[in-house]
Amino acid sequence: MGHWRRRRRRAGGARYRHRQRAATCVRARARRRCARIRLVRARLAPACARRSAAARRRMTKVRELLDEAATLAAAGAVDDALAAYAAALAHSPQLAEAHYNVATLRLNKGDLAGAEASLHDAARLKPDWAQAFLGFGHLYFRQGRFEDAERAFDRAAALTPDSVEALFNQARALDRLRGWAEALPLLRRARALAPGNEEIWAALRSHLLLFRRHEEAFEDFRDFEPNAKLSTRVVSAGLLSARIAPGPGYEEKYLPLALDWPYRLGEARYAGVALAQAEYFDVPRPALKRLQDTYNRLRQDERAGVSDFVATKIRAPGASGPLRIGYLSADFRNHVMGRLMRDVLSRHDRSRFALHAYSLALRETEDAVTDAFRDCCETFVRLDDLDNRAAAQMIAQDRLDLLVDLMGHSGSSRPGILLYKPAPVIVTHLGSHGAVGLQQVDFKLGDKHVNLPDTAQYQIEAPLDLDGCVLPLRRAEPAAAAVVTREELGIGRDAVVFGTFVNLLKLSPRCLTLWRRILARVPGSILAFSRPSEADQALFLRRLASFGIAPSRIAFIPWMMDDASDRARYRLIDVVLDTLPYSGGDTTAAALDMGVPVVTRVGERAAERMSWSLLAHLGVTETAAQTDDEYVAIACRLAQDAHWRAAIAAAITARLPQSGLADLDRYTRSLEAAYERALALKLAAS
Repeated sequence: MGHWRRRRRRAGGARYRHRQRAATCVRARARRRCARIRLVRARLAPACARRSAAARRRMTKVRELLDEAATLAAAGAVDDALAAYAAALAHSPQLAEAHYNVATLRLNKGDLAGAEASLHDAARLKPDWAQAFLGFGHLYFRQGRFEDAERAFDRAAALTPDSVEALFNQARALDRLRGWAEALPLLRRARALAPGNEEIWAALRSHLLLFRRHEEAFEDFRDFEPNAKLSTRVVSAGLLSARIAPGPGYEEKYLPLALDWPYRLGEARYAGVALAQAEYFDVPRPALKRLQDTYNRLRQDERAGVSDFVATKIRAPGASGPLRIGYLSADFRNHVMGRLMRDVLSRHDRSRFALHAYSLALRETEDAVTDAFRDCCETFVRLDDLDNRAAAQMIAQDRLDLLVDLMGHSGSSRPGILLYKPAPVIVTHLGSHGAVGLQQVDFKLGDKHVNLPDTAQYQIEAPLDLDGCVLPLRRAEPAAAAVVTREELGIGRDAVVFGTFVNLLKLSPRCLTLWRRILARVPGSILAFSRPSEADQALFLRRLASFGIAPSRIAFIPWMMDDASDRARYRLIDVVLDTLPYSGGDTTAAALDMGVPVVTRVGERAAERMSWSLLAHLGVTETAAQTDDEYVAIACRLAQDAHWRAAIAAAITARLPQSGLADLDRYTRSLEAAYERALALKLAAS
């Protein structure tokens, strides 16, 4: 790195004693190489005997000044280093590298205009010097001039096609311009040039996952993992890969690491990933609570010294004017949760509640459902361009009485917004079955069947029960016929079809082991999934085969992603097998809407009790198991006893209209009552 002396070596000692020492250093070096402007070696002409003595003395003086400048810069004496460079340039103003280093130091000082002027001097002296364009790129990126930054990095990449720094940073600039597709090939090239660079691997992985290229992301992780040292990002990726991978190996390796990893300041989002994923694994409640506490501590450290943004005091229900209720979600669109909450929000009593929607989704995903939310809310605010702190400030300006988080730790969630307490009362609801794990979140909505009497001991936010089921059942009229027939799927007329329309994340080793036992006891039976692409189907087949479930026992029903066609799928299903430990929510509700029996395994955590709550509120609990063996036995009885199966189906159909599960007006009134109770409880506590 020439005259740039590294100073971080002095930071050793106790800070780096645990397992993350090597990974932290790798990340720091990667950031210096890829995402920061740095000093370069100034190239002076070699000494020549034919030069005059004065010229030789001048060159010697310039070398001494450059050495002095580098030494001062390495010691952090930026002003003195700038003075030394100025003296060197007074002797040799044609040194482009010295002008570039002056730009670097000015940028580090925050003198952006001075840095730009020095970069122009460097570029004027060496018009085709890639390093100058890298400097422009870093400068413009820091100024938020992302289009200029992208052009500068693109020029640097054109001059030096193998420049990892240029490729990586051009991709970063494109990301800020929402050019994720254009960034992907750049990251692939950078990854090939620097296969051991964790920063680049992580960036490529995030883009692959954005475009749902799960198989490619997993295979790239398998290429990266053998030579990578354990780090927070590697552990997080390993945990996320556990359900894509065949067999239980990744889960056995990375789940214990993720639960007990020494997360550090700045790594709260990785602890959040672990917390979200842990709900899908067989993790006891005390271990989940410890992980919540870790996550909460990291988040509080993150906002140290920042006061709550809340701008209003808690108002008592019935106070003058309607209560101002905010909803925070990334699913105000044609999504299962979006369609459900559209029907709920449209039923709010507008004389008592003024609604405000805050969207986390990319604007590119907005659609007709989004417009419906705009119509039923006082305001609809997009937060996708704002960081967490700015987003929280935006929400706080609306002076809400209560904010409802509809995300939890589900995909596209941003609990970092809640960290700044933008409303006096915050409630989390529906987005994911588990708790958020933040002290700023006051309540998590549940019900008397989801929450056990001791639930409060195992989550940070207080449980708050609705009067009815926490999950409403939204009825949908099925299409006249399914998009495919049993014959077209190659399923025999008398074969029993077990249905489970879920994603890979829910296919735990315990769940697949029980399903294998069921299939073995019910000859000729079929296990039906519903995935939109052949790539997804291949991942399912590989994972199922690794647990002894042969492809001949599996069918895939087309997933059309519209209510009518998706409801019609259930006409092909005899029995729905609920997943465990993370039970179904909307999938269970959809099956009950179509009168299909659901076998569920009841556990202790909320994530293990959602299907149970639906069945208990429905009053059809015969298919709820308390043990794994009972789960297998109930499934087999339903498959082999057609009369009992028909009786259960008839009971579902008969009781659903009277149960209140599908009464969205009643559900909305229950929500409103819960909001008022939340305000009253917080007001009394204050």
